Amino acid sequence: MSMLQNYSDMIVALQQIHPSAHIAGGAVRDTILERPIRDIDIFVADEAREAAAKLLRSKFGYVKVGEWQQYEHFSEPCITRVAKFERADSAIPLSVIGLDEDKFPGGITIPSNITRFDFGICMAAYDGREQVRHPLFELDANNSAFTLHRADNEEQFAYSMVRYQRLTKERYAGWGLAVPVKFEPLVAKVSMKKSWYHDYEGPFGYSAQVLRPKDHAAA
Repeated sequence: MSMLQNYSDMIVALQQIHPSAHIAGGAVRDTILERPIRDIDIFVADEAREAAAKLLRSKFGYVKVGEWQQYEHFSEPCITRVAKFERADSAIPLSVIGLDEDKFPGGITIPSNITRFDFGICMAAYDGREQVRHPLFELDANNSAFTLHRADNEEQFAYSMVRYQRLTKERYAGWGLAVPVKFEPLVAKVSMKKSWYHDYEGPFGYSAQVLRPKDHAAA
C-alpha cells in the first residue's frame, strides 16, 4: 500500500463536504517516485475550509497549529488561506489550502489546480482513489529533471529556484534544472548560479529552448 492510500478515507470524507478536495504536489510526487514524504497538502474550496478543519479534528484527530494568508513566501490570488494540522501519533503534518473558486473558470478541478504549479514534476494529485499525473510530470520523471513552467514574477521565480536547490540537496540529488527562455527576463533580474544547472539533455515534449550554464554564467 502506498503512503497516500493511508489518507484515502480522509480525502473521501472531505469530498462529502466539497467535491474539490484532493492531495496535490510534493506528497504525490514523492510517493510516485518513492521518496520520503515530508508533509501533505490538501486543497479544498475556501467555502469548505472551516468544515474541513472540524472534520479533521473530530474524525481524524488532527489539531490546527497555525494559519496563514500567504502560501510559502509569496501570495497567490487563488489561495485564500493555509492552515497547518498535526496529530500526536503522526510525524507528517497536513496543510489545508483554501482555493477561491471564482479564480477557477468552470470550478476547481485537479487539472486546473496542478497546472498552476511551478515545476512539471510537481504536477500530480491524488483524489482518494487514484493518482492523477499531468503529461509534464511524466516528462520530468522520465528525464530526471525539474522543468519550470510557471513564474509570474521575480519573487515567485526566485522562490522556485531556492526550492529546486532544497529538493535536489538530498531527495532528488543529481536531477537537472530546465528553465525555458520565456523566463529570460526573470533570469536577468535574479542572480542565477551556474551550480543550479546540471547537464540535462533530452526530449522536453514541448516546443521551447532551454537556458543553460553557457547562457548565464555565475554572477
